[in-house]
Amino acid sequence: LPSLFGTLLVDCITNSILPYRTHNSIGMRHMGRDESTMEYVLKVLMQVLINFTMGLFMALAIFIFGLWKIISDYQPNPITAVLFFILGVCGAFAFVTTYLMGIFGATAGGIYGVVKLAENNQQQARLQQQQQRGGGGYVHNRPHYQ
Repeated sequence: LPSLFGTLLVDCITNSILPYRTHNSIGMRHMGRDESTMEYVLKVLMQVLINFTMGLFMALAIFIFGLWKIISDYQPNPITAVLFFILGVCGAFAFVTTYLMGIFGATAGGIYGVVKLAENNQQQARLQQQQQRGGGGYVHNRPHYQ
């Protein structure tokens, strides 16, 4: 029975996300003259995240209706049907929210890492400029106090 939920949910997700993979439907566009590469990448990344979010919530809605149809076709007693439906919906919602939290968390972590790397590179470049100009009071990348 758990494999039925997994199969149905994966089919719903696949059918709702795969159409978004074409070039025009995820909002892919050419980079404008006035925007930087980082700005363009962030806009495309946000569009992809929005598409995944919309696709997963649509898959969840389709799954809920499909689950109710499967339960009603089986014709169990009403208490079992409602309990099974509630548990199935809660499980599907938990899966979708966990998946989205993972995607958004990985994105946030990646952006944080890129920003920290850029800050570190900028600081290293500044230190090299100061050393080339005469040291600037630094000995072996540490301030020298006299």
